[in-house]
Amino acid sequence: MSSAMGSKKLLASLLGAMGVVLWATETTLITFTTALPPLQTVALAFMFAACLTPFVCWATRTHPLAAFRQPALVWVVTVAALVGYHACIYYATQKAPPAPAALLQGTTPLMIVLGSALLPGERLRWWHVVGAVIGLCGVLLLVEQGGEAGQSGGHAVFYLGLIGVAAALWGLYSLVSRRFADVPSSVMGTFYGASAILAGLAHLWLEEWTQPSLQEWLAVAALGMLPMGLAIFLWDYGVKKGDIQALGAFAYVEPFIGALLVALLAGAALEMNLLWSGCLVVAGAVLASRSLWRTPKRPAAPVLRPTIPEELAHAHNYLLSRILDLHRAGMVSTGSLTELNTLLGELDLVMKLWDEWEEVRPQPSGEYALAQAHSIAA
Repeated sequence: MSSAMGSKKLLASLLGAMGVVLWATETTLITFTTALPPLQTVALAFMFAACLTPFVCWATRTHPLAAFRQPALVWVVTVAALVGYHACIYYATQKAPPAPAALLQGTTPLMIVLGSALLPGERLRWWHVVGAVIGLCGVLLLVEQGGEAGQSGGHAVFYLGLIGVAAALWGLYSLVSRRFADVPSSVMGTFYGASAILAGLAHLWLEEWTQPSLQEWLAVAALGMLPMGLAIFLWDYGVKKGDIQALGAFAYVEPFIGALLVALLAGAALEMNLLWSGCLVVAGAVLASRSLWRTPKRPAAPVLRPTIPEELAHAHNYLLSRILDLHRAGMVSTGSLTELNTLLGELDLVMKLWDEWEEVRPQPSGEYALAQAHSIAA
């Protein structure tokens, strides 16, 4: 049973890690949409993301209307996090100094790893903390490489504050999602549609429509399908069913892969700092996911009391006697039928316990078995 649960947790964690890798394409794709208003970009991207819903519902055998059976709190938290995070990021990254902006975005994984210790059933271990710190060092090294690239404007503090709010919002959402573990991840498609409507209304109120070019339409569609669509599907499933500490630390890989993609697609030279930061990020992610790969300790052998057979036999005889009494009484009342069902359930439990005892009890030696046979024959 524990090995099956461990395999499911590993699979969920790997799917969540795939979502992180898909997120890395967001930085590159955003560079093709900088001429579009942020809220317009968010609304259009979530519109494309919502188009994935039929495929996801078919693949997961989930009813398309399952989202409408979720509590209002799930709707409010999810839609607010989706729209708030992406709107802040898309707006601020166009104007904030790039190095501090990347640093603030890089604090989200650290918040997830450390904050997960407050979740029920979770325990923060030393490898989670050390792995998160190593990953943060990798992000710092990556930021240092581009530290001279941006110039601080008069409103830089405001834009950096927006990025900080977005990072905190996404970290908090990832932690809260763990409390919604019973909500299927496939319903995210419906939340994408609601997010597209909300972002679209905000766009009409705060911005003016800008007609996208063909290249911008393709970039927005890719944003919706990959980092804002499929990636969040996978991430949501991972944080609900997988190792949230390991996923939080693995999220440090995202800025490294994003920087690598930008460098490759933009034709920029690959600096050594990028290589070293990548090594630190990957090392931190591997260390933080130690709980997924280490061999679990075998449970201690159960303590077997010599009186267990007698106790089970006594319970067995009592239940049979009570069932026979009810049978002789005719079982005319509803209460008698209820008691009979209860007794039958308890009798079934006793028989299962007896079978388990037979499997784990120590086998008698040959001399002991021979003596038992002689005593029975006598």
